[in-house]
Order: sequence, then C-alpha cells, then structure tokens
Amino acid sequence: MSMSIWTRADPPPCPTRCARGCWAKGEAPNFVAPKVRGNALLTLGRYQWTMRYGPSDRTGLAIVAGVALTYFLLAVAAIGLTRLNQNVALLWLANGPLIAALLTRPAPERPLHLAACFAASIAASGAASPYTTLAPLFAVANIGEALLAWMLLRRFGGDARAFLTLPSLAGFVAAAGVVAPLLTGPLPAAMMALYQGSDPWAVWMNWGIGHGLGTVITTPIALLVLGGTIYRDRRAQPGAAGRFAAIALLMVAVTVICFAQSRLPLLFVPILPLIAATMAYRVAGAALGMFAIAVIGAVFTMAGHGPIELIEASHAVRLQFFQFYLAVLFLIAVPFATMIAQNHRLAQAVAASEARYRLIAEHASDAVVTVDREGRVLYASPSVRELGGYPPERLIGATSFDMIFEGDRSRVREAHRQVIDRPDLIHRFEYRGMTATGGIRWFESTARAVRDDDGEVATIVTIVREVSQRKAREADLQRQANTDPMTGVLNRRAFQDRIDAHRHRTPDRPGALALFDLDNFKQVNDGYGHDAGDAALLVFADVLRASLRVEDVIGRLGGEEFAVLLPGLTPAAALAACERVRNSLQDTRIQSVGSGFSITVSAGVAPIRSDLSSDEVFRMADAALYRAKSRGRNRSELADIDSLAA
Repeated sequence: MSMSIWTRADPPPCPTRCARGCWAKGEAPNFVAPKVRGNALLTLGRYQWTMRYGPSDRTGLAIVAGVALTYFLLAVAAIGLTRLNQNVALLWLANGPLIAALLTRPAPERPLHLAACFAASIAASGAASPYTTLAPLFAVANIGEALLAWMLLRRFGGDARAFLTLPSLAGFVAAAGVVAPLLTGPLPAAMMALYQGSDPWAVWMNWGIGHGLGTVITTPIALLVLGGTIYRDRRAQPGAAGRFAAIALLMVAVTVICFAQSRLPLLFVPILPLIAATMAYRVAGAALGMFAIAVIGAVFTMAGHGPIELIEASHAVRLQFFQFYLAVLFLIAVPFATMIAQNHRLAQAVAASEARYRLIAEHASDAVVTVDREGRVLYASPSVRELGGYPPERLIGATSFDMIFEGDRSRVREAHRQVIDRPDLIHRFEYRGMTATGGIRWFESTARAVRDDDGEVATIVTIVREVSQRKAREADLQRQANTDPMTGVLNRRAFQDRIDAHRHRTPDRPGALALFDLDNFKQVNDGYGHDAGDAALLVFADVLRASLRVEDVIGRLGGEEFAVLLPGLTPAAALAACERVRNSLQDTRIQSVGSGFSITVSAGVAPIRSDLSSDEVFRMADAALYRAKSRGRNRSELADIDSLAA
C-alpha cells in the first residue's frame, strides 16, 4: 500500500522516499500515481490523506511496525511501572517514537504511523491498564497529543533537527513538552473523573507533566534511530564503539547504585556520568543518559527504593519530586548538549572558512597581510615573496610602515588610522613601497578592520597588489595629455595648471613669466617649407632646455609662441635668462634644405605677484612681448612696473 498526503493549500508531494518529503520543502514535482486497486480518503481537520492501494513498500511497513511495537512496549512499561493509583502514568515515554516518525518519515507513511500507534495504545491499555473500557479514549488523547505536537512544530518551522540549536530546542519543548500535553489533558481528566471520581485537576497536571517529560526524553532517542546521521556524527571515529559501551555501562551502574539504596541522598551522583556522556556524544549522549536515569529511577522509585524515599511525604509527592528531578536533569544536559553541538558546527565552519582563506591566500598572486592596530605584521601570505622579495616568515612581527617609501609613509599611516576609525568600510589606497633589494614599486592596498568579541578593532586584513605597470601607463597617459606632441614641452593647458599651482603653493615666493615668439616665422614656412618651420620649433625647444634651469617650466602656447615659468627669479634675473636664450638661438644654424638658416626670437617678461591674477600676468608679459616686436624684434623687454602698480 502506498499513500500520498497534502493539505488543501499545498500541492501533491513527490512519492520518493526522501528524509522529509518534497511536501515538507514546498516543492511540487510531477506526481505519477502507481497502479492501484482502490482508493480511500482520510480527513482530519484541514489535512487530507488519499490512500492508494498498490504494491507494498516493505521498508516503510517495517518501520511502521517497528515504531508501533516500540510504542506498545513503552506504553505497557509506563502503565505497568509508573502509573499512580487511580491516576495516569507518572512518565509516558511512548509518544516520542511517534513524533520522531512524523518528523522524519515521508508523508505517505504518516497515516500508517498514526493508525498503527493508535492500535498499539489500545492494546497497551488492554494489556496493562485497569481502565480497558476507556482504552479507545486514552488512545485518542495519546495519538492526538503526538499529532498536535507535530502540527505545532511544522507550523513554526520545526523538523528533525529540533535538538541542534537552542531556539529550535525551546520550540520543541514548548510544543511537544508543554502545549500539546496540556491541551489534550482535559480529555483523560474528564474520563477519570466520570469513571471513578478522580480529582480532574490532579489527573490533568500528572498527565501534562508525565507526558511532557516522557516526550522530551524519548524523542531525541527515536531521532537517533529514524533521523539518519543528524545526531550520529561520531559513530565512525576510531574506538567509538568501545568508548560508547564504557560510558553507557558507567551511566547504568552509577544510576543503579544511586537508586538501589535509600540511606544517602545521592541524586547528584548520576549527573557526573550524564555530563560525561553529553560531552562525548553531545545530543545522543544526553538523550541516552536521560533515558537511562528516567527508566531506572522510575522503576526503583515506584518500588519504594532510592534517595527520594528520604523525603518525608506521601508517595504521590515523592513521585512528583522525581518528575521535578528529571526536569532539572533535562535542563542541565540537553541544552548543554545543544550548545556543544552548535559550537562544534561553528568550529567546523570556521575551520572550513580558514581552509578556504588559506587556499586563496597561498595561491593568489596578490599578497594577503594581517597587521595589528600598531601595524605589526601578524600574517603574510607566500605571495609577498613575489611582490617584494620578502620571505613571509621574516615579516612576522615587523612593522609594516618600515617597508613604505619614506615620501608616502605619513600618508599610509593616516590611511591606517582611517581603517581603525571607520572599521565597517573597505579602504583602498596606493603608495610606493620598498622591495627587499632596495627597489621602489607602486602598490595598492585594500584593507578592512576585523573586530573582536567586544566590538573593538583587533586586526586589519589587507590585500596588497603591485600596480607599478599601471602607474607607469597612467604616467605615460598623463604625459601625453600634458605634452606638446611636436616639441615635448608642456602644452597650453598643462602650463596654465603649473602657473596656478605655483601661485597657490608659494604665493609669497618671487617668480616671473616669460613669453617668447619666433620672429618672422611665417616667412620661414613660406620660404623654406613647413618642414623647416617644424625644425625651427624643435631647435628653439632644445635651446630653451639647454639655456634654462631644471626647475624652470617650459610650455608651448601655440604656433611659434612659447612660455617659461621662472620660479624664484626677480624680473631682472628673468630678463637676463631670456637674453641668454635669445643670444643662443640667433647663433644657432638650423639645418634644412640648402645651407640652412637662422632665426631670432623676441621675449616679454612680467613678474608673478600675489596681487596679480594669472590672466593679468599673461597680459603684462604679452604687452612686453608686443613692445619687443614693435622695437625691431630679436630683443627682450620687461613689463612696465609702473603700469603694473597703477
């Protein structure tokens, strides 16, 4: 027999045997129904099951039978060993396997589990309970409780991994250990009150506590069996079987010794092996340890043995204290196991992340460097050897600023402070660094701060990349953008920028602007050709370079007009420099067609002062140049200082 299950709001699921079913994942694959001999529809609330009878699934039926048999045995044990007089069982362990089956088995099996456990509950009541006539109603309450717990867990996103995180554990305890038992408890309380006059409040409380404790104790054990490898992560370790047997034997022996005597208050003793089991096997160890203590303690306590007998109270009060004792042990062991499991998964994730990080860092062409707040190197990837020639191990403990070119060191320190002050941002900066051989290369660093548990910046992770070739290309492009293509001196825009920069950086420093214009240049082009004119421009640019200082700035403004920035010179000194240029050019023979030719130049000089704008300085120099032209050319003139003052 095979079945499919869906709600009115959900699509039909895939009939494959996945752990949770496609229905649990919200998927809707194509559903192909097997050959059937008949159909039956089961409706419970908003859930509907369509049963299609066909070829049997032996594995699924075997699991259904195993869960039902376990349910029957646990129910018989609970009724026979922990039932109070005229009351319900002290510790109901049977619902745990059913809830685990509903959480882990495919959707088509769930109706079978519910039906089989319903029958097992009736059979257990008939075999061990004096209330045989009430067995169907007890079965409704028992199975309804398990179904309600499953529905609540599914409603709030719970699944078979309920014991792996603290929030999911809290949700499971609330749904299956508190809400579901308390909501189904009024039915048996009313039955017992009507049947034999029992106190309904006492029955309801015993039902809620006993069923809640039993469910949270046995469900994780059932999940160990039905949940695959979710809680069995240490089964394959060397020596695991022997270590497990030793811890289990210690757990059982200590618990038996504790509850077999009634003279000493040794209830704290089983906590020690319980913690050992929890630390060794996490959720599995805590669940099995709790189960051992619950079963052994319940048997001895119901028989009138154990440390609880030291309490001077009625038997009912002692049994309630035993329930309280189990609840305390659960709160000690299971959340502790869950935290250990969380930390283990976190450690695995960190180890995997570190492995990926090291794989990338050790095989990337860029270098990865980690420094502390003071800039000391904590880690350097192997790529630093290729980038700068430094052995990575020799950099550990060194100050990273010592490897920065001195001219950029203060700027890099400021960038380092910015990374610390603004840790949530990614910072990128370029600088010149020194290699192990003393060379200088350009580097780009991308840095981000890493915080510690207190939110303070602890380290800075930096990815370092060499950008020397890119900087060289940028410099070449900048040079091409700023250079006159024929003469190699600055073009008009670049020269104007240099004038403005000089005035901005050194407003009080003296300086002068000289404008040069080749005399009769049009006649050279007309008489000798444009090639001769180009040769004259190149010769004049060479004369300027040879006659002026290194710090003097030469530019071509256009055509045959040139300009020179003479920083630090007075107008008289600048005029003398122009005279050197003029004399050198008139004595130079320009080789061209025929025997060559000579050319002269006129110049105008104006001082650069803070009270004059750049445009005013240019106009003054241009006026001086015009005056040199009008007075016969091949001469240098100084701008009229008196007219400037006026």
